[in-house]
Amino acid sequence: MQQTPFHAYYTARVLESAIQNSDFAPVFASSKIEIYPFQVAAASFALHSKEKGAVLCDEAGMGKSHEAMLVMVQKRLEGCHRILLCIPNADLLNQWIDLLNTYYTVPYVSMVNNSDWIQNGKTFEQDGIVITTYSFAAEYALEASAVKWNLTVFEEANGLSGVYQAENKLAKSLKAIAGDAFKLLLTGTPIEKNIMDLYGLIWFIDESVLPDEQDFLKRYLRKPENYPELASKVSKFCFRTLRAQAKSYAKIPNRVLFTYEYTTTPNEHDLYKRLYDYINSPNKIAFPEMDSYDLALRLLSLQSSSTAAILQTVNGIIKRLQKVSGSEEEQKEWQEIKQIGESITVDSKQNALIKVLDTVFKSSKSIGIAKKAVVFTESVETQKMLYAALSKRYHTIIYNGTSSYDAIREFKEKAQVLISTDNGAKGFNLQDASVVIHYDIPYNTLKMEQRIDRCHRLGQENDVLSVAFIDKNNFSDVRKLELVNKRVLVSDGVFGISDQLLGGFSENLEGLGISLLKLRNKQQIENDYQNTLLSKEETNKQTLSSAEDMLFTTFTKELADKMRLSPQYIREQANSLNDDLWNVVKYYFELYNSKYDDCTYIIDDTERTVTASNYEKLPFLFYYWDGSRNKRYTSMKAYGMSPDFKPHYGRITLSSIIGRGVLSEIECSDEGKIQLKTCNAPCQIALYHVSILNKKTVLQEKPVLIGQTEDNELLTSDDCAEILTKDVLSFSCSEHHSPHWLKTSSKPHQMDRLLDLSSFVEEYQKSFTDETAEVIRQLKAETKQKKNDLTKEIDSIKEHIIQLGIERDSIMDDRIKRLAMDKQINLLRQQALKQEEKLFFETMRLDVELEDKIKEATESNKITAKAVREFIVEVDTI
Repeated sequence: MQQTPFHAYYTARVLESAIQNSDFAPVFASSKIEIYPFQVAAASFALHSKEKGAVLCDEAGMGKSHEAMLVMVQKRLEGCHRILLCIPNADLLNQWIDLLNTYYTVPYVSMVNNSDWIQNGKTFEQDGIVITTYSFAAEYALEASAVKWNLTVFEEANGLSGVYQAENKLAKSLKAIAGDAFKLLLTGTPIEKNIMDLYGLIWFIDESVLPDEQDFLKRYLRKPENYPELASKVSKFCFRTLRAQAKSYAKIPNRVLFTYEYTTTPNEHDLYKRLYDYINSPNKIAFPEMDSYDLALRLLSLQSSSTAAILQTVNGIIKRLQKVSGSEEEQKEWQEIKQIGESITVDSKQNALIKVLDTVFKSSKSIGIAKKAVVFTESVETQKMLYAALSKRYHTIIYNGTSSYDAIREFKEKAQVLISTDNGAKGFNLQDASVVIHYDIPYNTLKMEQRIDRCHRLGQENDVLSVAFIDKNNFSDVRKLELVNKRVLVSDGVFGISDQLLGGFSENLEGLGISLLKLRNKQQIENDYQNTLLSKEETNKQTLSSAEDMLFTTFTKELADKMRLSPQYIREQANSLNDDLWNVVKYYFELYNSKYDDCTYIIDDTERTVTASNYEKLPFLFYYWDGSRNKRYTSMKAYGMSPDFKPHYGRITLSSIIGRGVLSEIECSDEGKIQLKTCNAPCQIALYHVSILNKKTVLQEKPVLIGQTEDNELLTSDDCAEILTKDVLSFSCSEHHSPHWLKTSSKPHQMDRLLDLSSFVEEYQKSFTDETAEVIRQLKAETKQKKNDLTKEIDSIKEHIIQLGIERDSIMDDRIKRLAMDKQINLLRQQALKQEEKLFFETMRLDVELEDKIKEATESNKITAKAVREFIVEVDTI
């Protein structure tokens, strides 16, 4: 057990103080995840941001969910209880719940339907992280906006990039719900279509940072020469890590590419030719306004996907033509096309897919991969057709917009093949499979990347095989291939990518065999990883600073110098914190057993479990703060510290209610005596609770030990901590004892003069001054933007005057029209003068307002410190 109440009390205070550290060790002590330096850096970037939000935009599969959880758990540890996590849909929400249940112990409340809403009291004020969907939050926008959120997190935030557009009501509603809270946006694709996507993400966080939409377009759209300037603006918001950057110190699998150039049958070729001839015919009644290029992409893409997909469209065309008079000849042409399609019983691409799956699954055991594959299609009809064929050979699951998360869960647990539309490529973790098949190639390059990244991600134990199918005689397939290559170059030039999307072209399965030989199994990847760590030990130290070259990466040299953290270091720190927490919890329940007889707690020190026994009903233990009020906490039947302890909410961690409650409830006397087995010299040791304040706001709190020997030799905090590690023979306490939250300043003691509060103020002042400078910079930038906005209207009027003057001078023989235009120009000049007068006074007002705000920010830089003495002990030997 803890040696004395003083030891237990001091340990509890140290643990509570640890949550303010920036190395996230307390968060990892409360979870069971593996940590990488870039994840710590990303979460630290968000937590230390002076802006109104941040965009974590690592490449997909790099663990943005865990980075966001680091931020959320850390904020809860710091006392920020109002946290909102918004997910695009209920299926992804279920994946987040699985992640929370598996790795973390923070309380959460899920609200996705009216049943949840009623069950949780029809309010977003909850004791835990509130997890909801975009649509549900928007449906109850009024109630959601009523909560003063501390932190709002948005998954797949690229869906919010149109927030600046008037018609995007959903994104605007979610921005209004977030209000003044810090907005954390998660997306692997900060630029999905063009650079305006990035504009929208920043606008969602703070619309005052960038110029208006038109100015931004003119300045940056397709203007790579201006990207460095843009980088300086957005780097304060965006943090991006590429797989290639992290590969030398994170276990990231390789991507092996194989592209199968399959050959179509004569009937399929005939179908293609008839479609191609129709597309190039001069008169097309069914498509009177569509040009041949767009029609070719549409129809030939469907035919490439499957005969079933093109037949569905052909039937629709025939029905439409039957309602158009004079279309008999074209109807006949389409009926002939339909007959050719119906004569095709099995697609050659379908046979090629089965051959690929058979080959891969046959080799799966020898190369050490799971017999699982994800097949992506663009057409639901193709999906149905493949399901009918594949389900006869493999345990097959379909996922599309009408499916539920149960389909994803069944694939993870039992099935061999998942046939999915691109809905399944949005955010899901499918790392149980290491084979991704692009049955249809999409036009959007990033869709293809997102598909592969469902499997090619941190936590994947094998290399990932990506297979694509190409009909090199199909115009649509060839055009898609060109677009993929073109967009890869653009994407890489703008924000960086790590891997190619297509490669390994082959007209037979021999190429697939070569690709399979490149796949490494779990043990090979582990061996290569360990060798890489050894060979690149020195290089890894410079990895963070070298990432400055990436446009949207903010691994600056300054930040890199602060991030010399290894996974091993953090795990060691976390284990140390958990050891201390267990000792305090054990002490708490041993003390309970000695004071009360309504329940006996059985404490297993080996397994680190606490089990209630001999009770009629479980006892009330303490009150805890849920963010809005104090709530009674009734004991559970069992608690444990193992990461796999069940039930999940019975785990003892720094973020759990039982863990935080015990730390808060530990008591000790104000004074006491300790006799040690060995002691260099008799001394006194005092524990103080030091608070750093800015006016009445507490900026930092820490426990501080101070000591003095009988010979008046000063003992440092480390000296005192070392003394408290020695074996205790006996101790005594004064009668008055209390928990930390009831400790108050008592009468002065001679030890108080040993505490130099000015040193704590000076230490904190260094970082606080930098923060103040950043606040002043932001205030000046905001004022400058407001002034620029005020001048736009005047500039517009003056531009109008110039245009009218040019038009007036061109009129030679119409005196009346010239006089009318002179009058219009004079009116505009008067209007411009009035606006300039208004601008003069408004500019003066903004300058005065800025001076007041700078003065307020500067005055608020006055840091003070106060201390409350928590105990004094006399230390001696017998």
